[in-house]
Amino acid sequence: MTRRRDNLSQAGLLAGHLPGLLLEAEKVAHSFMKGIHGRRRVGTGEAFWQFRPYQPGDSSRDIDWRQTAKREDAFVRQTEWEAAQTAWLYRDASESMNFSSAQDLPSKKDYAEILLLALGMVLLNGGEQVGLLGTDLAPQSGYASSQRIFEMLPAQIGLTDSGRPVTARSQAVLISDFYFPLPELASFCERLAARNVKGLLVQIFDPAEQTLPYTGRVRFQDAENTAAEPLVIPHVEAVRGEYERKFSAHQESLAALAQNLGWKFEKFTTATKPEAALTQLYNDLSVRI
Repeated sequence: MTRRRDNLSQAGLLAGHLPGLLLEAEKVAHSFMKGIHGRRRVGTGEAFWQFRPYQPGDSSRDIDWRQTAKREDAFVRQTEWEAAQTAWLYRDASESMNFSSAQDLPSKKDYAEILLLALGMVLLNGGEQVGLLGTDLAPQSGYASSQRIFEMLPAQIGLTDSGRPVTARSQAVLISDFYFPLPELASFCERLAARNVKGLLVQIFDPAEQTLPYTGRVRFQDAENTAAEPLVIPHVEAVRGEYERKFSAHQESLAALAQNLGWKFEKFTTATKPEAALTQLYNDLSVRI
């Protein structure tokens, strides 16, 4: 419980409670929202966006007569779309996510949990709703709801269709190492995409998992199946090149899956500053929501 409270504390730091990501997150937030989520889409909000020439079919009520009086043609005043959107967040809690190759690096699960909480806080602060995939928690609104999201995280144990149904035309952010069969992931994502849900696949991995930096005889144990016989490689250097190619191929498959669904794929090592990862994800959501 102490570690999870530390995670909540760090997430608060990232989202703006304390100096740290406060400046970075607010720079990003203020770029895309002013008090609310600035999505730069035409809609029924009150915030002014732009003037554009009057077109056949436009309502005469939308004509800005003051601006029109200054020009030869009629001009329409457009506002930003300000309806709150729902982002459904998920972080993988499987055993493989507990891996860390060095004491100065967080485990993949801790990194993913901090990133999820920080992203949720920033979205809530921007007026969006945030839900947790696979749980009974209703989509939350308001910055104070981050505590309820944190408390419900243990209930999120896997990619599942149980729990609150994901609403159509919402967003899904899946944070995982994705070390499980790709068809399983594809099937889950396709069901969401069929409901016009847009998404982000976010791969988190330890630097050692990308480069296999070990030498000599190495014993590998399956984290998901500790009863399985360990794999012993006498000279791990001999397989490094093939391993790196397969690791890259897996990432390319994830990127292709996302692209085929009209989604986006991001990847971060646990050595990446969470501030940088949060900024990238928030930019992705700001553009796509």
